[in-house]
Amino acid sequence: MKKTALAYGFLGLIPFVAFGMLLPIWPLDWQAGLVHMFNSYSAIILAFLSGAVWGMTISGAKEEKPTNGLTVGIVFSLVAVGALLIPFPYSIYLLIASFVVLFALEVGLMFKGIYPFWYTLMRAALTAVVVICHLFLLYWLGDIYNDVVSMGTT
Repeated sequence: MKKTALAYGFLGLIPFVAFGMLLPIWPLDWQAGLVHMFNSYSAIILAFLSGAVWGMTISGAKEEKPTNGLTVGIVFSLVAVGALLIPFPYSIYLLIASFVVLFALEVGLMFKGIYPFWYTLMRAALTAVVVICHLFLLYWLGDIYNDVVSMGTT
């Protein structure tokens, strides 16, 4: 299971890297759509991870060690939907903050014995890359944001 989780986790980074870090290599007339795809994919992954918190909490929680895992699963799923409803670039800022906070909460679940240590290490690496990709996207769009948005609305 560990190898499979690692493989799927790192394969899940491909869209983040392709659309976030490598945005300038795509044709300019595609970039508005790619930014939308990046934002949507990011929200989907956040919702997926929050669902994983829910599932891990149900399967690993002990009555004597209560967690907020079920609440975390619901709240971050709603945040992911909310990120799709607010304008860019605020949605990207919200997603960055959400990935960081969710990871911090997952570290707490590791200390409560719900998450294994190897999973937390993997999530640390994945979260770092995801946040960097979001920051790259914001950086690239700093110069061309108005062009990308105007092409996406025409």
